Amino acid sequence: MNCSLCSKDVPQPRIDEGYTICVECSTEEKVSCHTIYPHKTGGYIQVVSKEASENLNRLDRRGTGTSKSAKYYKPFIVKEKEEPKVYRSRRCTKVYTPYDTALKSVLDYFDEWGYEPTLRHLRQMNSSGEIPLMTRVKIQDVVTDMYLEPTPRSLVRKFNKTI
Repeated sequence: MNCSLCSKDVPQPRIDEGYTICVECSTEEKVSCHTIYPHKTGGYIQVVSKEASENLNRLDRRGTGTSKSAKYYKPFIVKEKEEPKVYRSRRCTKVYTPYDTALKSVLDYFDEWGYEPTLRHLRQMNSSGEIPLMTRVKIQDVVTDMYLEPTPRSLVRKFNKTI
């Protein structure tokens, strides 16, 4: 079939759609679309005219096809990665007080001063570098167990009250 205006051949798919005019002679405007996002995902497309599409994309901050960026967004800049520093392992050369010596020292302090001052003394020994953290934790557990454990005298008093 030929075009009714210019007598050129009209492609068969266009004829199947019901057109009798070729694409060059057509006065119909091309359709465009606008993407609508009702939430973060699952957007859909609304078919509109080219003019309406340009206007909607101008108004919508997620609009595509324009070079205009959002008013308050900061530009995204990718910095080049720096080369990582070379790690050189070093052995620990720090000399700590042995566990047994530290335990004896702390227990003597506990007998003289009591529970809370002993914990402060233990923290001081750790922060000054005299003992490592694991030693502090172990000794603190021993001291706390001693503090919470009832003395024989209190057990005698408790036993005598029940009789």
